[in-house]
Amino acid sequence: MKKVLKRLTLYFETVPDQLRRIKWIVWALFVGITVFLTFGIFRVSFDMTLESWFSDDDPAKKALTQFRKEFGSDDSVFIVYRAKDGDVFSENSLKVVHAIREEILSFRSRLKTGEYSMLEHINKVDTIVSANILEVKTDALISKKFIGNDIPSDLKSREILRKKALKEKQFPLLYFSKDYQYGGILIRTDFGTIPIGESASYNKLEEQTDDFEIEMEDNISTGVDFKENAYDIKYKPVDVKEYTGLMEEIEKIIYQDKYSSQLEYFPVGNAPMMRVMMELMSETGPLLLAMIFTMAILLWILFRSLSSVIWPILIVVFSSIWTVGILGWAGVTITNMITLTILFILAVGMAYAVHILSGYLFFTAKGQNHQQAIRSAFRKSALPCLLTSVTTMVGMLAVTITPIYHIAIFGIGSAIGVMLAFLFTVYLLPLLMDIWPPVDNAGKQIKASRFAIIRAIVFLPNKFNRLIPNIPAILQRALNQVLPWVQKSPGTFIVIFMSIFLICIYGATQVKIDTNMIESTRENSILRKIYKVVDKHMMGTQNLEIFIDIGEEDALKDPDVLKAMDQLQQKIKEDYPQFVIRTHSLVDIVKDSYQVLNEDRPEMYKIPDNPQVLSQTLFLFNNANPDDRRRLVSDDYSRSHISVQLHNAGSYLYNGFFNRVQADMDQIFKPLHSRYPMIRTSVTGSLALMMKLTDYISWAQARSLALAIGIISIILFFLFGSMRIGILSIVPNLLPATLTFGLLGIFGIPLDSDTLIIAPVIIGIAVDDTIHFITHYQREVIESGDVVDALKKTINEVGQAITFTSLILGFGFFIMSFSSYMSMVKTGIFGSIAIFVALLCDLFLLPALILIFKPKFAQKSSHVFVGKSA
Repeated sequence: MKKVLKRLTLYFETVPDQLRRIKWIVWALFVGITVFLTFGIFRVSFDMTLESWFSDDDPAKKALTQFRKEFGSDDSVFIVYRAKDGDVFSENSLKVVHAIREEILSFRSRLKTGEYSMLEHINKVDTIVSANILEVKTDALISKKFIGNDIPSDLKSREILRKKALKEKQFPLLYFSKDYQYGGILIRTDFGTIPIGESASYNKLEEQTDDFEIEMEDNISTGVDFKENAYDIKYKPVDVKEYTGLMEEIEKIIYQDKYSSQLEYFPVGNAPMMRVMMELMSETGPLLLAMIFTMAILLWILFRSLSSVIWPILIVVFSSIWTVGILGWAGVTITNMITLTILFILAVGMAYAVHILSGYLFFTAKGQNHQQAIRSAFRKSALPCLLTSVTTMVGMLAVTITPIYHIAIFGIGSAIGVMLAFLFTVYLLPLLMDIWPPVDNAGKQIKASRFAIIRAIVFLPNKFNRLIPNIPAILQRALNQVLPWVQKSPGTFIVIFMSIFLICIYGATQVKIDTNMIESTRENSILRKIYKVVDKHMMGTQNLEIFIDIGEEDALKDPDVLKAMDQLQQKIKEDYPQFVIRTHSLVDIVKDSYQVLNEDRPEMYKIPDNPQVLSQTLFLFNNANPDDRRRLVSDDYSRSHISVQLHNAGSYLYNGFFNRVQADMDQIFKPLHSRYPMIRTSVTGSLALMMKLTDYISWAQARSLALAIGIISIILFFLFGSMRIGILSIVPNLLPATLTFGLLGIFGIPLDSDTLIIAPVIIGIAVDDTIHFITHYQREVIESGDVVDALKKTINEVGQAITFTSLILGFGFFIMSFSSYMSMVKTGIFGSIAIFVALLCDLFLLPALILIFKPKFAQKSSHVFVGKSA
């Protein structure tokens, strides 16, 4: 291994000179491959759907697919509205809600030939005006509109309606609030239930009539084929553009002046949520540009050269283009996690370039000319860059050990990006520096050439350097004081850092992994306001489905089965009031139908004990309203579900709640197993799938992070050939790695999946700086044999580079704290803190450890890093 590293050190020193001899070949290859990979970007396939994160055989995905195939989509838009006149039962409010519903349902009459509308995805719109109620007519149940087209104009008639609505047990909180100021419009969609190869449900409809009493939803099914082979059907995942497109078209209707002047809206559901999330994610581009701009300013201030600004940025840009292009040509499907990959490339690419440029600046300050300085910088920094790229790539590839496809692609793409950033730094940066050197001296040497005017222009910004303090000189004076401070009491520094580390370990044990989409926005955001209103006044902002498969035909005509469902509903409402607002199932319909059939007597609101009576009740309800019956129970009466409306909460609370509900189901349905051995129950729905995903991501990333740290530690032991130095090199990285988790735990801030996934970036930066420090120290201590002298030289040379890197990346990361997306804010704040703490560990903790343990490596004659000075 030592011989290999020695040859690599000598090789990298000669790279700049070798590149100059074949520069036209290098440029031709670079331009050709860049053009080719640029076309690959246009082949990239984006998939932002929830289902795409899961494999087809994942139990959570299979449960949701089975539910949707049986009962249609659970994906609805719930538009809560506040009546500006203070009463949802006022004549004006009822007329506006009725008009909104009719305008939504009549969209096809407004389309031109060949036009397509996202409203095609709507298959039912329920309001207080159009809601169905049951009545008895000649011993038969009939389903009729609660109000319909004839909205009463007199107050007395509307008060009768109000009292009648209160008696309908499913109306409160769904169609009106307790104080009657808020109402609800429930828009059911076919999202997630469109078979692959088909378009939205409405494409199968005949042309609408002008009579809105012939409802559109009466002409369509739930998108479900109840034949046995229905379970072989695969449905198209929902694209984010479909969600946002649907909300745009709904908002065009409801925000017309004639409606919005009367109502204030608070929409919830996946579609409005995705609309807001996409708006938040749209900040990513400007923030990324702001990060680059901040880094550019710092590069100019630190290096006092415009070329030192442009070349690192080009390294990052080309690395990103090549990475995305490779993924595109490989036919890989990517998500918005590509943003994190580019952020990772930005961090490591900038770090590599800064190390080379810092070394170049250091050696030119020592009096070396342009070519000598480049050779010296490569001799000192190229091998550490290689070692850090290897450890970082291994760390990112450790992320791929997960069943989640998109996380694995993130790891692979990031590893490719790290490799490309290293290759461009080594094989492209020297040629770029030849074209436009970072210092004036190189330009002055060729001012007599025909490029004199161009040189004068490009070096013009350097004329303003006199206005900027000489940061490298100031930094060198500060670095000269570091070792004396540490020498006075190295043990004290170790105790201080280890105490902070132990506190962080304690904090990390207290951290809670919790993802809450609503709390991902700032405190005063519109989204938080909307969700608070809906949770407080109406039926809640989230929906859970409990899927029940008895496994036998007509089993749901058994009173004992329905009573078990009823018991479960009551237990859920009584035991979990902090989550559950209301429930709805076949049980409620049976109770309501039975009561109506028995003169509306309150004591008859129950499940009939006689199976024949129950069967007859279900038969009459099916005749009255087959559409609603299909949404609640399968045609063969073997499968049903319970819809549970919930307050908004985070993944930590939800996952615990879901597990307890599953345990309750198992207990309640256990007595039925002797009669129905095939019975299966499961918690499902879009919400359950989302919470399962956040749980998968969080724990997969936590395991991958631990694995990455372990693998990197082993690599460091192997590279340095010493257990002692290997331990010393990993210790300074443990504190930055645990700092974010520790601070979050201490301050009671939940760790979400987005914040967790950025941890490898921080570890990569910390390991990068440590490897540079150790390799430089290793070389110096072998040459001089003096630990203190080796530390002094290392701090002066490498300290400058790692300080520059930390300043640039730390302040660059901090830009993310200005985002409206709280996950990005936490990443920006705690990420920048971790980067600066990593710098302090390398400048103070690592020298203190070296002074105490005094690792000297091999003897000078046998070591790999001995070489001539440039």
